[in-house]
Amino acid sequence: MNHVDPSSRFLPPETRPPHEATARQAAAAATTRDENSGTVPSLPNRDLKGRGFVRRIVTLIIVAGAVIITLYVWGIVERHPRTDDATARANVVGIAPRVSGQILKLNVRDNEAVKQGDVLFEIDPEDYRLVLEKAKADLANLDQQIAQAHSTLQRLEPLLPNRFTTPDTVDKARTAEASLRAQRQGAVAALNLEQLHLSYCKVIAPFSGRVINLNISAGAHVTSGIPVFSLLDTEKWYVIANFREAELRHMAPGSEAIVYLSSAPNQRFRGKVQGVGWAVKPEGETDLPFGAVPIVKRELNWVRVAQRFPVRIEVENPDIDLFRMGASAVAIIKDPSPK
Repeated sequence: MNHVDPSSRFLPPETRPPHEATARQAAAAATTRDENSGTVPSLPNRDLKGRGFVRRIVTLIIVAGAVIITLYVWGIVERHPRTDDATARANVVGIAPRVSGQILKLNVRDNEAVKQGDVLFEIDPEDYRLVLEKAKADLANLDQQIAQAHSTLQRLEPLLPNRFTTPDTVDKARTAEASLRAQRQGAVAALNLEQLHLSYCKVIAPFSGRVINLNISAGAHVTSGIPVFSLLDTEKWYVIANFREAELRHMAPGSEAIVYLSSAPNQRFRGKVQGVGWAVKPEGETDLPFGAVPIVKRELNWVRVAQRFPVRIEVENPDIDLFRMGASAVAIIKDPSPK
């Protein structure tokens, strides 16, 4: 390894060692090349400032884009209100027998699909059959009495001109016949009623649907007018969607809507607004009887929030295999209210 004499740096260039002169000449040549090529030595501070400026520009663009997107989405929501406070509904009818008695046959099971006109269950008809037979016998007896009264009147009337009988006797015969004929009308009505009671022993499905809440079996005693189970009308479905009161101006009967079920979020169903609710029970109201108006609870009780009103949306293309009573749904008003 070569060592440089420290005292050599004070010597004139021409007397300095050869290797030190060579290093200084190389450095001078590099400086000359930089000056000739116009390059500037790197400046780290300038690079950092440039990068910060670019980051600020990108941030401003992102913020501006977010604001624009938010305003756009807000405009869509404002024109097309939506709510997830919605449930699927269908009409439910309590199946109550029109006569009392013991169930002889139960032809359905809980959740079973039935058709209109199917016999749901049968009540023991024997008691009603006996009552019907008695009504028939009463009518036959009355007809016999009417025939006898008519025969007596026909026999007495020819005797009246020759005074072989009195007018009072003839009037009594006429009155008796008229009374019996009036009684016959009541007997016929009683007979028809008993025939109707006998037919009520077979309980028929009033429409196609599904049996729900069936908790009895054959042998149970049922009472006239008291529901035994319920029948869900699966042919016609609708959605009750609770919208905020400020959104009601964007909808009216006939407005087109879109419905999604939470159980089938990828399937869209068409609908139309059938009507917008005109009354809900106010908070703290106690004068209105229970069930008189719908009850829609507010989301918060400790702050002032907008009241929601029920909007009924008729579903035009329901899938009876997907729709269930009380299923959660999302409702969107597609078009504004028709003029």
